[in-house]
Amino acid sequence: MLKRSLLAASLGLAVLALAPTAYAQSRNSIEIRQSGYANELAARVDGHRNRLSLEQRGVRQFISTLQDGTRNGAQVSQEGGDNQAGLSQQGRRNRVVIGQEGWLNDAFSSQSGYGNVVGVAQIGEGHQAITHQEGSNNALGVIQIGRGQFTDVHQSGSGNVTLVIQGGF
Repeated sequence: MLKRSLLAASLGLAVLALAPTAYAQSRNSIEIRQSGYANELAARVDGHRNRLSLEQRGVRQFISTLQDGTRNGAQVSQEGGDNQAGLSQQGRRNRVVIGQEGWLNDAFSSQSGYGNVVGVAQIGEGHQAITHQEGSNNALGVIQIGRGQFTDVHQSGSGNVTLVIQGGF
């Protein structure tokens, strides 16, 4: 599963380099909804106070985003199975929320800077959450409900906070 997530993250960067991207400067919003089978979505947002709201329903969906700036936010919702979401942010006071429901979904979040926050909520079976934060005064939380869940947390810097909750049903 870890190799698959790393592959997904690498693929996400390749998708960002090759696919059409959404680009904004400041105080912009992007909302995208997809449903079906094997949809892919890539977004890049540079600037300040930009918002991404991405929703996918179905099987084998893929999301990859990159935000660079201050006070940006990204919210991802995926329902179904074998979906992947990879969100990267650089800067300060950025926010990521990833919600996944179903089975065998993967969430990856990477943040660098300070005062950043990431939240991952996964409900179902066999989910995987990988979070990476570099910098100071960052916070992350992962909540996983169901069987066969996996969480991998990496934080470096000072004043960081982590909360991981796993439970079955």
